[in-house]
Amino acid sequence: MINKALNLKQFMLRQKSLKLYREFLKTIKTIPLESDRQQFINWVKEDFKKNKFETDEYSIKTLHKYGEKSLTDLKLNLALSSTKIS
Repeated sequence: MINKALNLKQFMLRQKSLKLYREFLKTIKTIPLESDRQQFINWVKEDFKKNKFETDEYSIKTLHKYGEKSLTDLKLNLALSSTKIS
């Protein structure tokens, strides 16, 4: 398989995807139950692997928006659940 060099736009989108992925994993580490944590890790890994070879710029940007919204919702739910426990 020949590895093509990325243009600037593709490179920036890739960096944004990696940042989003790392942010998901960082947030998931704060989930109290190990079983729930593992389910979320599997969900994130599966979603990112499924879309790994997406090349359409519009589709990638749409996926980023969906990912950012999901991450925000996850953070909000974790914050709400931690305040209920206290």
